[in-house]
Amino acid sequence: MKNLRTPFAISLLIALSIACSGKSGENHSQMNDSDSHGMHEAEPAEKIAATTSTVAFKEESTTQIFSAYLALKDALVQTDGEKVSVEAKKLESLLTETKYNSIREDAQKIAESTDPKIQRESFISLSDQMITLAKNSELVAGNLFLQHCPMANGNKGANWISLSEEIKNPYFGDKMMKCGSVKEKI
Repeated sequence: MKNLRTPFAISLLIALSIACSGKSGENHSQMNDSDSHGMHEAEPAEKIAATTSTVAFKEESTTQIFSAYLALKDALVQTDGEKVSVEAKKLESLLTETKYNSIREDAQKIAESTDPKIQRESFISLSDQMITLAKNSELVAGNLFLQHCPMANGNKGANWISLSEEIKNPYFGDKMMKCGSVKEKI
């Protein structure tokens, strides 16, 4: 029995090594392709998912909306008011259906300012609505994590969505980057 374990273990390690090295090259080329050509409305959900670290919804428009939301969130983590405004405008442009009117209003408020404090105030409501959208949409690839910072919003707490379980707080940026916790996997 011991004689069978060693060849099996070696075979398994080789297979995993090949699979992992193939995937990393594939993702890298997809990212480069997306970066060099920009995101097009007609791109398939799989390609868009590569730009958002492998998250995709059944509806391509929802995937695009979440990609824009996550880029906005990342700009808030960096406390880059100019970039946040640009990303909020991108998100706003994707919210064309009337069912997204209140999300679009929050994105608009964020886009109108370059002050991270003002942007973060509207991000609270935007994130709550995005959480509802995520829970009511069919996720077909990847994971989303509902995260919470108890100190945001004047110590009332506030939520956001992330692709990773690692906390990168958009409400405080580098002042309290790790403040928060994962509340649930969506």
